[in-house]
Amino acid sequence: MFIAELKPESTARPGYALLTIRNWEGDTESVSLSIQRNQDNGFLNEQGEWVGNAFQHQLSLEENGDDCHILLGKNFVDALIGHQQMSYRLTLKDQDGTQDIGALSIHSGVLSSLAEGQSEALKSSADLQTSHAAAPIIAPEPETPVLPEAVIAESVIPHPEIEATISETPASRNKSKAGIITLIIILLLIIAGALAWFLLFKDKPTDTSVESAPMAATPSLNTAIPGACSVEKMHSGSAVDFVKTCLLSQPSGAEIITVINAAKDNQQCDIAQRLYAYKAQSGDNTIAMQYAREYDPETANKAGCFATDKETAMYWYETVANNDPQNKEARARLNALKK
Repeated sequence: MFIAELKPESTARPGYALLTIRNWEGDTESVSLSIQRNQDNGFLNEQGEWVGNAFQHQLSLEENGDDCHILLGKNFVDALIGHQQMSYRLTLKDQDGTQDIGALSIHSGVLSSLAEGQSEALKSSADLQTSHAAAPIIAPEPETPVLPEAVIAESVIPHPEIEATISETPASRNKSKAGIITLIIILLLIIAGALAWFLLFKDKPTDTSVESAPMAATPSLNTAIPGACSVEKMHSGSAVDFVKTCLLSQPSGAEIITVINAAKDNQQCDIAQRLYAYKAQSGDNTIAMQYAREYDPETANKAGCFATDKETAMYWYETVANNDPQNKEARARLNALKK
């Protein structure tokens, strides 16, 4: 089983990437390559479209030390990085009949061809702004206005209305004191009335039956709002919508396994397969191992959702072994299936 990696080109051109192959034991000239995705088992054709029938790309690999590589264009790159949550299985075959499969891992930094148009637009916008940049406008220093002598004289003339206001201040203070006294009297009357009401009605029982009845009828929040990953939701819409909604609720790995088992029990095989593939491709080794066991001839349930498939089991065991080299079970099952 070879290892395939999609890496950014040295110049980081959008729409181009380097496909590197390791552990390929066949010829590098006149090799046929097929690329299959796990979602619907579609194959990538030369126009960059996913089709239902198997499609073989005829190409030649360039040797580079212990590995070999080939530069891929936008028809390949755009299709592969458009949905990186999917997993891809590559099959190589040479003219002598040597054939092998491998899992594709996509490195960060690989850019879609659409990124080229965006960068050019940003560059043009920056050039346009630079070419039309206006020189800074320096504001003239404000002149100190010269006030006429009549205005200066007026500013120092005392105003009789201001003096009158100042002289009336003691009278206003006396009125303020009278208002405070009136307010205190009103507050005392209110307190006396409240005390009288309390003394008159303190012995009457409080009727709480009316208030308690609605509270008892209030439904529990947990029963009113079903979980986003519940079995009821599986039957209410499409598998794609269910998986999106369920994953947005951020369930734990153990909860995902519970949902997958519930989907299998309710014959919702498409939901189980999509959840397996998404979490396994995202690096969850526990789920990837269980996914591999679904296809492994030794552990597969022949009456279940997943048919026995030796190559698919090897694919996921290889994925787990690459992510966790210390996983002895994945290595052991991979070696056993290769025999």
